[in-house]
Amino acid sequence: MLKNLKSALRLTALAAASSSTIHAGGLYLTEISATETSLAGAGWAARAQDPTTAFTNPAGMTQLEGTQIQFTAQALMVNTEFNSDNGGDSSLDNWTPGGSLFITHQVNEDWSVGFSMAGFFGLGLDYENGWDGRYYVDEINLVSIGFQPTVAYKINDQWSVGVGVALISTDFEQTLSVNTILQPGDGELKLDDTTTSTQINLGIFYEPVEGTRFGIQYLSESDVELETRPKFSGVAGTLIGTALGNNGLLNSKVDLDMTLPQSIMFSAFHQLTADLAIMGNIGWQEWSAFGKVDIDVNGSSSISKDRAYDDTWHFAVGVQYQLTEQWRLNTGIAFDTSMVDDDDVTPDLPSGDAWRYAFGGTYAYSETLEFSAGYEIIWFGDTELDVERALPGSQVSGTYEAYAIHFFSLSVNWKL
Repeated sequence: MLKNLKSALRLTALAAASSSTIHAGGLYLTEISATETSLAGAGWAARAQDPTTAFTNPAGMTQLEGTQIQFTAQALMVNTEFNSDNGGDSSLDNWTPGGSLFITHQVNEDWSVGFSMAGFFGLGLDYENGWDGRYYVDEINLVSIGFQPTVAYKINDQWSVGVGVALISTDFEQTLSVNTILQPGDGELKLDDTTTSTQINLGIFYEPVEGTRFGIQYLSESDVELETRPKFSGVAGTLIGTALGNNGLLNSKVDLDMTLPQSIMFSAFHQLTADLAIMGNIGWQEWSAFGKVDIDVNGSSSISKDRAYDDTWHFAVGVQYQLTEQWRLNTGIAFDTSMVDDDDVTPDLPSGDAWRYAFGGTYAYSETLEFSAGYEIIWFGDTELDVERALPGSQVSGTYEAYAIHFFSLSVNWKL
C-alpha cells in the first residue's frame, strides 16, 4: 500500500508538471494579437506590419517608423464534453481572459528597440466535480507570461537582424481528487507554484524586393523549475491520510523540472497586387524535450519520466485584402501536428492534430490609430481517451466530443 501511495504522489507531480490543456500541436500560442488571431498566425515572422513583430520576429521592428504601441484584449473558450464509457460525464465550457502589450521605437535609420508582454504558453482545464477522471485532474492551470525587451539592427535595405531576452513568469496550479478507498467521499490534493526563467528570441528579416518578405524566428529552450508542497485536504482519519502522515508525505517538498522547447518558424509574405497579399508559415517545435520531466521528492527520491511526447510541425497560409482605404480584411488556415500519440492521450493533456480557421480585419480610424478584431477556432473533432494506473479508481475511458477552442481578440494600435 505505501509503495502505491508514493507512486501515486510522484505520478501526480509528473502529471502536474507536464500538463496544460487542449491545444494545437504543442502549447505555444500564436493568438497573441487580433491580427495573429485573424490570420491563424500566417506570415508570423515576415509581415512586420505592427508592434507584434517585437515578439514574432524582433528583426522586423526595423520596418516600423516612429513609436508604436499596441494593446490586445482577448477571451478564450474551451468547448467540449467528455463522454465517459463508465459515467461521470463532464462539460468543459471554460472562459479564460487574456491580453498583450507590444511597443516599438525607431531610434534611427539603423536601430530599433521594443518591448513585449504576452502570455504565449499554456491554457487551463476545469472539469466538473465528480467526473470520471477526477483522480488524474479536477482543475489545472499552467500559464507563462513573457516580459521581453528587444533590439534590431538594419544591416542594409534588404537584411535586418534582431534579438530579445525574455523573463518568463510561469504560474502553475493543479487540483485533483484523492480516493479514500474505504471511506465515503474523496479527499483533495493541490499543487501550486510560481517561478521565473529566461528565453532567447532571435530573428532574421529579408526583403529582396519591395512587397516580398521572408522571416525566421528562433526561440531557445527555457528551463522551468517548479517547487511545491502538496496540500492535502479531506484525508484526515482515512487509511491514506494516516499512511501519508506516517511517512512524511503530507508535508513533502516536490521539485519539478521541465523545459519549454526550442522552436523555429519560417514565414513568407508577398504583395500580389496593391490590394491583395498572401503569406504562410512552416514551423517546428521540440516538444519531445518538454515531455522529459525530472521529479525530486524531499530531496531524497529522484526520478526522470519521459511521457513520449513528439516534436510538432506547423503549417499556415493566409490572405489579406485591402477592401477600402480604411478597411483591411484577414483570413487564414493552419494545421498543427499533435505532440501526443493517440495511445498516449491523458486527461491532463487531451491534445491531438488540430486545424485553425480564422478571419477578421483592421480599421484605420486615422493615420495614427487603428482597431483590429479577430476570431479563430481551433478544431480537434472527437478524441478518444483510455488510461489506467495500477491504483484504485484510476481507469478512465471515453471521448472528448467535437471539441474546440475559440479565440476572440481586439487590438488597438497607436502610432505616435
